[in-house]
Amino acid sequence: MTGNNRAAVSNGNKSVPFYEIKNLSIPSVPKGKVLVKAIAYAFNPTDWKHPVYGMTPEGAVLGSDFSGIVEAVGSEVEGLAKGDYVSGWAHGGYEKDIGGFQDWVLADPPLVIKFDKSQLDQSKVEPVGDSESRVIDNFEGAASVTLGLSTIAMSFTNQLKLKVNEPSYRDQYILIWGGATASGVLAIQVAKDIYGLKVITTASPRNNAFLKSLGADHIVNYNDKDVIEKIRKIGGGKIHFALDTISSLETFQLVYDATAGTNEGTVAIDNLLLLNPEEIKTDKSRTNLKFGKTLAYVANGEPTVFAGIPVAPDADLAADYGNFWYNILPGYLPKLRHSNLKVLNPGLESVHEGLSLLMDNKVSGEKVVFRADN
Repeated sequence: MTGNNRAAVSNGNKSVPFYEIKNLSIPSVPKGKVLVKAIAYAFNPTDWKHPVYGMTPEGAVLGSDFSGIVEAVGSEVEGLAKGDYVSGWAHGGYEKDIGGFQDWVLADPPLVIKFDKSQLDQSKVEPVGDSESRVIDNFEGAASVTLGLSTIAMSFTNQLKLKVNEPSYRDQYILIWGGATASGVLAIQVAKDIYGLKVITTASPRNNAFLKSLGADHIVNYNDKDVIEKIRKIGGGKIHFALDTISSLETFQLVYDATAGTNEGTVAIDNLLLLNPEEIKTDKSRTNLKFGKTLAYVANGEPTVFAGIPVAPDADLAADYGNFWYNILPGYLPKLRHSNLKVLNPGLESVHEGLSLLMDNKVSGEKVVFRADN
């Protein structure tokens, strides 16, 4: 295939500007991959953290989340065909040519969601500001959820080992720290609607109404001095699962402390940044704990090296993740709601603005998206 492939390519800087727009060749499609003509993109914190922390080599394409239309399918790929409406994500800013912020994206099928064409309106662009329903009905909304859903699927199925239709969950809680984050918004819905758990989450009060509408049973202000005591009281010794979507050492400690009241049965705690329990203060008498570490970059079933740390997928990952991704998620997609969208001007020139908004912490409770200029 010939033609231009405009891409946001790293210039090797660790400070803004991180990239320049270049014309690359359109990737050929090897076996096991799909080529997607991008329509929309979404930003994630990893998109700026990789360059800042020195993990992005010069020449790497930036960006993770995208959506578009399948153009070509490699051999040994099942369930996807030319013309399908999809969203997907790639480990952008990490190696040459692999990244979401380009016209033509090469993607791994386990990182791609196929949508019914009746669900996505190609002509519709979500307006700036709050959206009443926030259901996924356009390509911007589709682009905003894929990396988050992949992360939640890995955490819930492979690390927390949640089971669908488990009767005991009706009387058990999951604590989701950071309910207004993009991952938190998705985690609340999946935990409530698919697994039937009671949900406690943390957020600022201005997000309470939206998180309640997603299914959160209890919302605690993370700025409260007695936040841990409040969560323990609500949980009543029945918080058996916890996910730290923020994943700093401070929040990891708070999540651990909040689950201390659960003494009967196992307590599974997961984080999204390879944090270890040895890095926080723990009580050795608590023997009912299971700690997880979810890194979405192995969701395609392939090992990687992240920040100098070799990471390999769990032996059961493909089965656990695949069952959710291919058998459970598709039927739930029409109901799933995304975060509020902040829509930037179309074109890769908006990459600078989007990265700056996230770096400067000027985005809260929103997902920043933009449409391809083609």
